[in-house]
Amino acid sequence: MKNQTNARDIYDPIPEIQEKNERILKEGDEDVYHEFRTIQDQYKNLPISVLQVCKEYPVNLSRKKEEKELAKQRVDPKFGEVHLSKYKKRTFVKTAVDDVSFGVNHHECFGLLGPNGAGKSTTLNMITSTIPQTTGKIYYDGTESHVARLNDISLGYCPQNDTYWKELTIREHIELFLKIRGYPPEKCKEYTTQYINCCNLEEHQNKRASKLSGGTKRKLCLLMAICGYPNQILLDEPTAGMDPSTRRYVWNIIKQTKKENNSAFIMTTHSMEEAENLCDRIGILINGRLVCIGSPEHIKMKYGNSYNLETQSSDLERFHRTVIEEGGLLGPDYKKEVKSHNRINYEVVLQHGVGKIFGWMEKYKAQGLISDYSFSQTTLEQVFINFAKQQVTFEDSS
Repeated sequence: MKNQTNARDIYDPIPEIQEKNERILKEGDEDVYHEFRTIQDQYKNLPISVLQVCKEYPVNLSRKKEEKELAKQRVDPKFGEVHLSKYKKRTFVKTAVDDVSFGVNHHECFGLLGPNGAGKSTTLNMITSTIPQTTGKIYYDGTESHVARLNDISLGYCPQNDTYWKELTIREHIELFLKIRGYPPEKCKEYTTQYINCCNLEEHQNKRASKLSGGTKRKLCLLMAICGYPNQILLDEPTAGMDPSTRRYVWNIIKQTKKENNSAFIMTTHSMEEAENLCDRIGILINGRLVCIGSPEHIKMKYGNSYNLETQSSDLERFHRTVIEEGGLLGPDYKKEVKSHNRINYEVVLQHGVGKIFGWMEKYKAQGLISDYSFSQTTLEQVFINFAKQQVTFEDSS
């Protein structure tokens, strides 16, 4: 059985665009460039490889709007702007993903992070061949996605929106997926029982999917993705809508699956806590491009080597003048952000003297100059927020 993505759906990159993309990579984050060069050399050795993938979506315009767009066409359109495709004649498009490259190894969970509209779900949809990429290559175990035969691909996918058959029960869903993955009938029943027990779904196993709660439906979608332990497992916001207790339980299932099996995971999430708990490496997508890649610790050290002092005071002007400017508590280089009429945040890079900050702030608190404060190192969430400020929405750019 052939894959639904055909070679004719994928265009050869135009040399001038390829040169431009390589220049952007060289001038950007060195880790992103190194990842691109690594995938060029090692794609045959990885379960999942994505190399210079781009996706354009056609935009239907009226004749009047077409003329208007033609009049304001740029040589180098910004992200989200409607522009003429360089691959399809007389077709207006928006670019959702632009020159993305990364690879995922066995026993590795790769987190694909980014704000809404950055291209995360589009990237997963291309990897699963739900939609074809416009340019670039996607490999399963070294074989291009449009060449690989579906019955040779071992891939599990938990999409962002719950996907199930309303009339089938939890048990029937899992048995069906195990049969699709080649397990004999007697093993399907045995393994289904193990999966159901593992997720504490015994009391729900014979309920139709349409009668399940939101969190239980999400568990079912996750089980359909990981049952049979496929080589590639893609999870699009797997714990969305779950309560904290269930979320932690699902994290343990994903960790155990990654540890005990040879699978390669790609996961999207809006939770930085989830990314730090589950992901060996993460990549942050902004405006359709990867802007950084590495372990959570590496990214925090590289982009979050600063501290945040957030202070609450009834007289912020006096605090700033007396403590920051005249007292020089944070030195000359800091970023100030007024949060509200009585709260202010300072971001500063400190190499030494961190301990003295607490001493002085306790002193000012005792004097009544401030009522509260917090002093902490930049978190992964703050690093993400700083990147997310660069994101352009389609609405903003139209």
